[in-house]
Amino acid sequence: MKKILLNIIGLLLLCSVWNACSKDFVETEPIAQSTEVTFYKTMAGVESGVTACYSVLTAIKTFDLDILMTMGSIASDEAEAGAAGKTDVIEYQHVDQLAYTSAEANVLDRPYGFIYRGIMYCNTVLTKIPEFQRSDDPDNYDSLLLQKRYGEASFMRAFYYFTLTQIYGGVPLIDHLLTGSEYNQSRAEISDLYDFIKSDLHVAIANLPTHTEWGADNIGRASKGAAEALLAKVFLYESSYAKYCTDDGTYNGLGVSRFQGMSEHWDSAAYWAEQVIASDNYGLIGENGERFNTWRDPDPAIANTGGYQYIFMLAADNSKEGVFEIQSATDGEEWFDTKGEAYIRWCAPRVLNIGGTTQDYGWGWWCPTDFLVNQYETGDPRYKATVMEEGDTLLHTTGWVTANFDALRDGTGLHRATRKYECSPAEFWSLGLGWEEGPINIKLIRYADVLLFASEAYFEMDNTEKALEYINLVRKRARMSGPDGDAGNPKELTAITHDDIVHERLVELALEGHRFWDLVRWNLAKTYLDHTLADGTAVTFIKGTHEFYPIPDEEISQSKGTIKQYPGWE
Repeated sequence: MKKILLNIIGLLLLCSVWNACSKDFVETEPIAQSTEVTFYKTMAGVESGVTACYSVLTAIKTFDLDILMTMGSIASDEAEAGAAGKTDVIEYQHVDQLAYTSAEANVLDRPYGFIYRGIMYCNTVLTKIPEFQRSDDPDNYDSLLLQKRYGEASFMRAFYYFTLTQIYGGVPLIDHLLTGSEYNQSRAEISDLYDFIKSDLHVAIANLPTHTEWGADNIGRASKGAAEALLAKVFLYESSYAKYCTDDGTYNGLGVSRFQGMSEHWDSAAYWAEQVIASDNYGLIGENGERFNTWRDPDPAIANTGGYQYIFMLAADNSKEGVFEIQSATDGEEWFDTKGEAYIRWCAPRVLNIGGTTQDYGWGWWCPTDFLVNQYETGDPRYKATVMEEGDTLLHTTGWVTANFDALRDGTGLHRATRKYECSPAEFWSLGLGWEEGPINIKLIRYADVLLFASEAYFEMDNTEKALEYINLVRKRARMSGPDGDAGNPKELTAITHDDIVHERLVELALEGHRFWDLVRWNLAKTYLDHTLADGTAVTFIKGTHEFYPIPDEEISQSKGTIKQYPGWE
């Protein structure tokens, strides 16, 4: 922690940030030659400061590759690392094998450092806005706008802390700008962090406009609905930990549960999910069988793309399905400065067959497993929208070609690719862009996820009628996305079990970075993650250790021992 804080505390807020994250509202020019004192004495300075709060979402490799792809998905049973074999980017392979250490480079320390940078930006805004006076900028002062910006910073701080708790468990709770004597902070209990997150989200809900009220000029900003959805998720996680992880103290070497102080609040999870549902700001794309005209259609004159597949296309960015999205853009800035994402090239097949010859293409990461493939019901349209397999085609600059899964797969045994993050040549491949400049927004919270929050919460409250209503809405949209509509699969459920919830979250949200965290909160990780990889490597989940990733060794060292590693990672 000290290292991170020392590296960033003296940075001029805007000049240290690569152009933040949105396609629209973040086009704010840095204000040169400002000091921290003068910077927040103008409305323009406040605007830029709030923009900086979002910037960490597009920090190089952090949310897309490290947190969502690797920690949240490859570490689970739904995907393997893939790529050019088991020595390619070895730290990612180690996460796949649950064989990583606290000294592992990059994949562990990027999230920790960058997220705390985002928290510092939020703490700065939340400190400076209450100090801002009309006399500071009388011609531009806008109290209502300041209220909204305060809500945005509160939401982002809550989001960052929730993400940290998913990854590391208890972490230092920093709620203000630190002085030099405060750098060495110890871990807070997860329950205390959750209380803090809830408080921030209540502030955000009270101050933020709805998605509709923000309007087209503010696409990508945190909204009231996003804060309500995240609050539902927080209560869902807390309730799951409290109910299902009661044996944690037995395995973790501490003698007490890391989830001590947490309680079941299924009713609160349902309540906040219902606020999002009732807002009429969001919906399931294609729930009535609508088809969309996209580059995927063999005949451009005929709209033939189903709703579920459409969600993950560039054209569906900021649609009614998206509750909160990372705003990606092909801005030509490259590397640390770009606002793009890396999924497009990283997930594409390694090699293509073109005119009888092979040609290098993508990087072949994030390969769907046999386990995931076998979870789909026959004919579920979500399968073809998620998994590319042997014989499938994709649109190349030369036309429709087939992927070659034999080349450059040293012993992985997986002949598949992730299909959710594809672009046409005109959207990416023909533009000469770097691998990190993908344009598709990353859906951190989407409406189907919120419906499944509600379904799970109602199931736990023994309200099976409401639980079935919401899970069946998700299944209906999936069914209506296929060629057979209501005659196809997946069929409507007439009864519901916890296994149904586990299954539906897997197939609906596959390869979106949720699976590992879900298994941990249900205390099912040992059950599912003791498995064998396609190359024969045995994977063992160690209870009491693998629920959370270790805090990077360098941060432990820089804290002079104030931060204690959880047992198993010392």
